Order: sequence, then structure tokens, then C-alpha cells
Amino acid sequence: MFRVSLAVLAAATLSRAAETRGESAEPAPPETTVLIADLRTPLAKGFVRGSWEGRVGTTKSGLVVHGSRGADGTGELGQDFETPRDLSKAKFIELALGVLARNEVPEVTIAFDDASDTQFTARVRIGQVVPEQPVWFRVRLADFKLNNWQGNKTSAGIDWTRIARWHLQGDWSKGVPLQVIFIALRARP
Repeated sequence: MFRVSLAVLAAATLSRAAETRGESAEPAPPETTVLIADLRTPLAKGFVRGSWEGRVGTTKSGLVVHGSRGADGTGELGQDFETPRDLSKAKFIELALGVLARNEVPEVTIAFDDASDTQFTARVRIGQVVPEQPVWFRVRLADFKLNNWQGNKTSAGIDWTRIARWHLQGDWSKGVPLQVIFIALRARP
């Protein structure tokens, strides 16, 4: 009983001392992870394009891109946000995925479009992932680069405070089967 009372008294004293020095007695809340998309649930305003159209299945584990049904690197899926999202405080974008045994595509691309349709992308190498063993991939936000695929963007920047859409894309230079399950996409501080 005496030890507990002494511990409570010591904690109160330290807390009081911190307050008198102008420090907060409470620890600062940690930066939070932002879930961009949980692909184990239906996507509101989601889209599937290219060779993935009609070849993406929804499972309780995520969205499966079926190479056995003709999906290859020339496709994508994604989502338009109801209102632009602020990802400017993120240091990393993380993608959880698993590859299936017959995957032949070595890379996938994570892409973000801002409200003015400027797109920045980063590649993720998936060729060495053990089949059916999902993993998280981490990409630094600073490693995303301008994708001027339409040839009409002269700006070298994206407005990370106004992200309107995200995409997961195949490797467009590869016409080989893509067998992947996309699980989640998140932003980390």
C-alpha cells in the first residue's frame, strides 16, 4: 500500500513539475496512420480499366486481379474521393498485397491525382514476393514523380493537400498475366 501511494505521489509531482516548466504532462499524441482504401470492402466510386475490366474479383481478403482470365499489366483499378483528401503530412504510402503463383508482372504502380488532374506515381517491385504471402510495401512520399502520360502537364508539383483519386496500376510495358490480390492502401507519418 505504501509503495503504491509513493508511486502515485511521485507521478503527481513529476506531472506538476512539468506543468510549471511549461511542458505538457500528457505525452503528445502520435501521428496517425490514414487508411486510404480497405480493399476487402466494396469501393464507393471505384473504377476498373484496361485489361482488368471484368477480371477483378472481390473476396474477403481483398481485390483479386485474375491473370488467368486475361488480366495483364495493362490495367488499373482505383477510386475517386467524394472530397479531396489531404495526404501532405504523410511520409510514406504503404500498399498491402499478395501475389498468386502464376503472376508474371514484376512491378505495380501506385498513383495519385490531385484536384487539377496532376498525377504522381511510384513503382513497387513485386516480382520476388513469395506467392500467397501478403506483405506491406512502403514508398516514401518524396519518391513519387510526375507522370505526364497525357503530355499536357508542365507543373512539376502535385498538391498533396487536395488528392482527388488514387490508382493501382499494372506494368503497362508488360502484356503478361497479372495475378495479384490488393488488400489495403494507407498513408503513414
